Amino acid sequence: MRFTVSDLQNLATTLTVNSELIDWRRFLLTAAQPWPVPSVIQLLNTLHSFKAVDEAGSGFVTQEYYNQVGLWFKGSEDLKMPENSTEPLPFNRQEHLITFFFILFADARKDPSQLDYTKMLLYFASHPDAVEGVYRALSIATGTYIHRRKEVSPPHVSFSHTDMLIKEEPLVEKEKILYCTDEGRISMATLQRVFHYEGSKTGDNHRFSDRQKAGSNNKHFRKIYKELGSEDLKPIPITILLKHPFIQDLINNYQGYKLPDIKVILQRDEQTQSTDGEIYKDVKI
Repeated sequence: MRFTVSDLQNLATTLTVNSELIDWRRFLLTAAQPWPVPSVIQLLNTLHSFKAVDEAGSGFVTQEYYNQVGLWFKGSEDLKMPENSTEPLPFNRQEHLITFFFILFADARKDPSQLDYTKMLLYFASHPDAVEGVYRALSIATGTYIHRRKEVSPPHVSFSHTDMLIKEEPLVEKEKILYCTDEGRISMATLQRVFHYEGSKTGDNHRFSDRQKAGSNNKHFRKIYKELGSEDLKPIPITILLKHPFIQDLINNYQGYKLPDIKVILQRDEQTQSTDGEIYKDVKI
């Protein structure tokens, strides 16, 4: 309620990516922080668990199967039960988050509601390091672990409350997962999905939709596939695609998978309130 116009503009800028509009799911997901940020392995495990119950291969699950599969965290973690039985039970925030995520990403127009689990996991691919976020998204879209080759030190990334929830990938765990390789292939449709969140689908076909830029990328993608020997635009090896200069430049500059951090803006507002409070204490009425 105390936000200034400048604060609101900063908030909007933080949440706006490649468009004049704010992705409302991205905003609500950011506002729901903190939540356990998944590792790539956890994202892939969740993806393959959803695929296991999605026998028809539709890409969707109902809430019943969503609850059956679960996410990378449980709803009962870190709950301390009161010693006195007369005291109220603690608020199970993580359990409510799991329910909230289904409501946020499911298509309620279908009966029963259907969740596009790959689309949901692409949102959770976001990372404070935008480049790392792109590699996480590519891993989800292809269903295989795509390793980031770090030839130089990445630029400094500012972390706040989210960094305490992010864990490094354990090497032993990677070796146990069969799909942790770079030896997969990627279709052009998958590449398109990663780099513009399927923005041309129903519901996003408005006069502000960024079709021109998406169409420009699609032209480049077609040209690249043909340059790399896929004249009929069939899937090509990921390792070959990632070496192409245009794809490298796109990955290094794409901000769609940068995990927004609005805490800095909120903290500044809290500090303003605190300062105002100090002033009000000195005023005698």
